[in-house]
Amino acid sequence: MATEVLAIGTGVASSSDIVIAAGSQVTLALKDAAGPNIASGGYVKIQIKGDSGEYFDIDELTAPGRSALVIVAAGTYRVQRILESSSCGVFRD
Repeated sequence: MATEVLAIGTGVASSSDIVIAAGSQVTLALKDAAGPNIASGGYVKIQIKGDSGEYFDIDELTAPGRSALVIVAAGTYRVQRILESSSCGVFRD
């Protein structure tokens, strides 16, 4: 069942932590109000939480481009919409 991770909007915003247990996987995907085709300019960073508690950029979701990604590595992640992004949000499976 899909769950919203980051509400549709504009401007900088970060999701809550997304914890992935060993042996599990999570699909993250962009969404917008018009769906199912994401408007051009949607952009979020995928970040992993380091041992110091800081978040590090490791990948991105973009429209057009890669609007979904499967994470198969255990860890604590979040997504962050950047200022230059058009209106978009993120959901997970």
